[in-house]
Amino acid sequence: MSDFGNGNKYGFDANDDGEWFEVHSTAVTNTTPGSMVQVTVNTERICPNMTNKEFRAMVLSKRNQAVRLVETRLKDLMRWSSADKARVQQWFGRNDEGTRVKLSNGLTAIVGVLNSLTGFNFTRWDSERYTHIGCVPNPNKSGVVASVCAPDTATHTIAINPDFCTMRDFSWNKDSVVSTLIHEASHFSDTMATKDWRYFMDKCLTLGAENPDQAINNADSIAGYVIYAD
Repeated sequence: MSDFGNGNKYGFDANDDGEWFEVHSTAVTNTTPGSMVQVTVNTERICPNMTNKEFRAMVLSKRNQAVRLVETRLKDLMRWSSADKARVQQWFGRNDEGTRVKLSNGLTAIVGVLNSLTGFNFTRWDSERYTHIGCVPNPNKSGVVASVCAPDTATHTIAINPDFCTMRDFSWNKDSVVSTLIHEASHFSDTMATKDWRYFMDKCLTLGAENPDQAINNADSIAGYVIYAD
């Protein structure tokens, strides 16, 4: 992906589907002292097994699938049938009106964030990059496939770890690219500000019964509620 350091302050155009960057929209000559524009383009691959163009196409396709699945649950919450209540009860240990409203508001915000993402919201995991958005990064441990800085509501940057690059695209009951996108979007402070009380969708099936307060605030519980099916 591109990395302009302090941001795209000159209004450069970047082609989200390709690999080019428009530095200036009109012809420029260096006739004014100090008018040179210096540009650093980081062409480092996010995933070693695909080009950045291929990565963007893949991740935005899976983003679209994630949006469709979240929107299905939003329809369930509006319908609020006995089956819909039972699913909420299973995942969160409660199906009262407060839980329904929290989920409706949170999932609506997640859809908004997911829809706003472009290929340039994703970056290869690097602790130094997090300093630019004022976040102390989590350690890049094996098995952690992606991470975000929850207060980063300005850029919604999602850092990609190498294990993300070889994940399954989608599964109804196992972690995947689609579930990871929902998981990470739920962490942002302007969506649901979820924590990681417990990982893996299938391991979160019982969290609602064991600790409802944690379940409604657990990223993989949100992802599981949206996706999981036996």
